[in-house]
Amino acid sequence: MPLLYSGKGIFKPLNTGSIDSHVKCVREYIANIFFYTKNNTTIMIDAGYNYPRLKEKMSWLGLDPKDIKHILITHQDTDHVGAAESDSDGLFKDALLYISEAENRYLTGEKRRKVIYGLYTLPQVTIPNQKRLFKDGEVFYIDDIKIECFLTPGHTSGHTNYLIDDKYLFTGDSLWLGADGGYSFINTLAEDNDLSKRSLLSLKNKLRGRSLIVITGHTGWTDDFDFAFAHVDEYCNSFFRQRPADPKAPFNGYDERSDTLENSKKPLPRATQLEQKNSFWDRTAGVYDIFAELYNKKTHDALGKYINSLLLYSDRVLECACGTGMLTKRISGHCKQLYATDFSSAMLKKAHKKCRRQKNIKFRHADITRLKFPDNTFDAVIAANVIHLLDDPSAALNELMRVCKTNGKVIIPTYINKDDSGKTGLYINTINKAGADFKQQFTYAAYKDFFAQNGFTADFTLINGRVPCAVAVIKK
Repeated sequence: MPLLYSGKGIFKPLNTGSIDSHVKCVREYIANIFFYTKNNTTIMIDAGYNYPRLKEKMSWLGLDPKDIKHILITHQDTDHVGAAESDSDGLFKDALLYISEAENRYLTGEKRRKVIYGLYTLPQVTIPNQKRLFKDGEVFYIDDIKIECFLTPGHTSGHTNYLIDDKYLFTGDSLWLGADGGYSFINTLAEDNDLSKRSLLSLKNKLRGRSLIVITGHTGWTDDFDFAFAHVDEYCNSFFRQRPADPKAPFNGYDERSDTLENSKKPLPRATQLEQKNSFWDRTAGVYDIFAELYNKKTHDALGKYINSLLLYSDRVLECACGTGMLTKRISGHCKQLYATDFSSAMLKKAHKKCRRQKNIKFRHADITRLKFPDNTFDAVIAANVIHLLDDPSAALNELMRVCKTNGKVIIPTYINKDDSGKTGLYINTINKAGADFKQQFTYAAYKDFFAQNGFTADFTLINGRVPCAVAVIKK
């Protein structure tokens, strides 16, 4: 098993320790089990392997197995129920187990657990503990701890996510956190990958807008909801090394040498978005303005003036892909508040320095396809000179529309080629060769067609200059 996954960046277990004052974690090889404590009541989330060092590691955290009276089971796989199985050490023989009615069918023998695309059937699991069965959506209390149950079938047919006290979401093996966000869990271990993805998309929609701490069984935790559910329409493919690669992922997840009593006193770090270093935009942030403003300043001035004519001084505005702040500085005096975002930390740093005297600007690191703002937040949303750089411009357009208020404006200026000859202009050709990686290039006509093909009705304005700029304005 270790050889199968080594070097692929798949399993990234937390070491034994605490996430916060309520949640403690024990590492068992590549898996984590958790303990939630409130007002002297401790609930165990998953029973883990029949792990020989469990009692020892629990003692590091001030926990004793005999005090555990309630165990929430996400699903019946042995790395989640082993310590409660009939052939275990019996550390939790008196605990009440909570399990979904659908998942309990594996324990009764009505259903058999299959992996590797149904090619292999796992042995039946037998658990002697008393059980409390529940249905999807059921809410119950253990003392004054609130538990809400969300069935997320796919990995197994009755897999459950538990939301505790409206804040802590324990996802078991439904969610896998990669370097660029959350995915459906490992493909070869799911009974139905498509169902798993649909379950996570449904859960995402149910929980969107809540402030949650999302905790997984094998890949850590995050308090960034958008990061946690970023790619749940895809799964973690265990046949290949993960891309993008996570430099913090252990080569061998089964190597527990870093899991020590001393380290258990340290807070457990959250999983975060891996910043892409040394991109074209990071490398050129320091000199980008020199070339761009020198070559195309008149276009930038005209663009800033035109966008200002569309804004009200009372507007709350979002600018995506602000870059070094060339447009940010030109428009910030014509709105009440401006959030300027970019994916490049180096570009943001440059923009912040340029606009440091303008007090109504807040700078944020953000991915235009996964914005961290609620629906209907901004009066105007601007994304200048970025749409042609994106792998998935449709996702970006949908995000821009989502965060824009009803009756607001989405304003999308983009550099275009001067004619239909197919020849690339000097400016575009130069930065593309330097590594900007244009995914597509537009003429004015092609730019109009692009929005029509994506189902958007827009008004268009052409701003001429050495590098012309076409501006699409979509009214929501």
